[in-house]
Amino acid sequence: MVAALTNESATSKSVYFAHCTSEMIFITHLLAEEPERLAGPLLADTYVTLLKGRNAWYGQKLAKGELTLEMGDSIKGKGMIQGVSAVKAFFELLSHPSLSILHPEANEPIAPVELCPILKMLYRILIIREFPPQAILQALRDETMNDPRDRIAIAQTHAFYRPSLLGQKF
Repeated sequence: MVAALTNESATSKSVYFAHCTSEMIFITHLLAEEPERLAGPLLADTYVTLLKGRNAWYGQKLAKGELTLEMGDSIKGKGMIQGVSAVKAFFELLSHPSLSILHPEANEPIAPVELCPILKMLYRILIIREFPPQAILQALRDETMNDPRDRIAIAQTHAFYRPSLLGQKF
């Protein structure tokens, strides 16, 4: 979506990539005992998925108005667009009421999804359809959003790992 909405702006794609990868690193610190081992494969998969894969194609078509959300996430000739269901699953998992972490600055309990503004906006665009695809650009301009480096530092310096998280029935 970002590429299509900004005429392939390298800066915009870079900002989006930085925020997405920092959120993914944060999420792996919740889900994996040794998240460092996932760093290489995560970044490689992120590059392909976000910038070159089926999900990127789908986002560009949505942003250009060539596809609509009403058409679903199974597209003839492309197959299932996994990113849509992944956004829904991660949002629901990280916002579940039984899961909370201490906010690193406010020191108050929050749902982990609150530290993932891109995930939250994608959920609002793709799943509940509260905003059009253009809203992703506003999320990137949000001045209250943490620097991606800060989110990674938060994940690396706080013990967030929840061994039972993936085994819970939500």
